[in-house]
Amino acid sequence: MKLKNILLALAILCTVSFAETPKELNARTMIGMESGLNNIQKGFLYNNLDLVKYGADQIMKENTAYHDRKVIKAILPKGKQQMENIAMITASRVDNSITELKTYIELKDVRKAQDSFINIIKACTDCHNIIRGW
Repeated sequence: MKLKNILLALAILCTVSFAETPKELNARTMIGMESGLNNIQKGFLYNNLDLVKYGADQIMKENTAYHDRKVIKAILPKGKQQMENIAMITASRVDNSITELKTYIELKDVRKAQDSFINIIKACTDCHNIIRGW
């Protein structure tokens, strides 16, 4: 019984020790999204549509963090938490643009897929404008 309690306590301690703060989660998520954007761009530059799709999947996966209102509020700077709805809408815009991009890739309409890529960057920049006060 004691061993079970000790193991449980260690498991809880490890979980708490490795829990990310919202800022750490945001930094990790941004690195993943940047990698996705880079892969999409490289895919277009080198005519590698599989790399474009891979980058789109990376962004879609990382963007899920910004569908959580609590996460958004925690990472927004003080005095800007009231803009959480705008940030959530922006996350939805990213998702929609990723879906469009992937659809256009499947249809072999690379030009429209590139337009969707530009829309992803615009959505990202809009959110950065809020956070950085540009």
